[in-house]
Amino acid sequence: MATDPVLRIKYWGVRGSVPTPLTPEMVKEKQVSLIRKIISDGGTEKVFGNSPSDEDIRNSLSKLPPSLFGTYGGDTTCVEIQAKDSPLIIIDAGTGIRHLGGELLTRLFKDQNLNPLNSDDATKRDIHILFTHFHWDHLQGFPFFAPSFIPGKLRVNVHLYGRRDAKQRLTDVLAGQQECPNFPVLWDDMPCEKISYEMRRMDKKAILIGKTVVNYQELTHPDAVFAYSVEIEGRKFVFATDTEHKDIIDPRLTALAKDTQILYYDSQYSPDDYKGQLPGSVTGNTPKVDWGHSTYEWGVKSSLFLNCPLLVLGHHEPLRTDFQLEDLLNQALKFRDSELAKPFNSGKKLDIILGQQGLVQQL
Repeated sequence: MATDPVLRIKYWGVRGSVPTPLTPEMVKEKQVSLIRKIISDGGTEKVFGNSPSDEDIRNSLSKLPPSLFGTYGGDTTCVEIQAKDSPLIIIDAGTGIRHLGGELLTRLFKDQNLNPLNSDDATKRDIHILFTHFHWDHLQGFPFFAPSFIPGKLRVNVHLYGRRDAKQRLTDVLAGQQECPNFPVLWDDMPCEKISYEMRRMDKKAILIGKTVVNYQELTHPDAVFAYSVEIEGRKFVFATDTEHKDIIDPRLTALAKDTQILYYDSQYSPDDYKGQLPGSVTGNTPKVDWGHSTYEWGVKSSLFLNCPLLVLGHHEPLRTDFQLEDLLNQALKFRDSELAKPFNSGKKLDIILGQQGLVQQL
């Protein structure tokens, strides 16, 4: 990763379908598993040393996987993208955007610059939100996005991008979730300046946001979905959530994701989930064909085809616990190794990680 980045990605929400906060039972299971590990590693003195400080304890625990110390997160999709000399870019406004909004308020009141990598004073209070699609888990956080409620000289400019729909306008979709009795503040009463752009699926044009180039491509999902590529100075990030694989590697995705360094890919289902095969599935014995989501297998196949060095598995199934997510990652790594052993993948390399709330990547 670059030491002087021109592109910084932070994940504020990586859960699919519905927010999934940790339950008391999940927290207890984490505590029991953590204590068992400490005992098996020789006890507290061996793990933490004699009379450890709080910082010593935190440093030791931070080396553990999130299943034992932390979580992969329960908020729905939201990704912050900081690009050099460009206004702030956000992909989707799931519940994760609420936490991002709090961070942006701090930046707004500090120096009025929402993107630390942006040196352009004219766009420092601009926010560009790219919507992949209009299912509720990808826009339900916007009514709680704090910067949009700031009036006066600190008012922000919110640029909204989404797929053109003959039945309903982008602003109508967003305003609809704030109509009575759904929410107490109407869309029109939010003080922020709102500018909307509707993109055509068949007449695609690159979007220039500051010095950053954004391209999009429609993929397979009920009611359609856009995948996005974000590129600046040869560094490229591709976000492909809520997409379903078919029998071949999707040529639309590979065209969009050519030369990408990071591919975020929808891996809500395991192969067993997708087929409805028990006992391997955590989602039951109903096949998930045409439900609009994919598996780690197709994320691996697509990444290897693209020569992409890093695959991020995301849009996590809400029924899957942190422990089960790590099991899914291990399955993905085994599948990757089996694919790398094939002659046509000779010499290729691929790292795979789980999307995690709070994860930061730099290019």
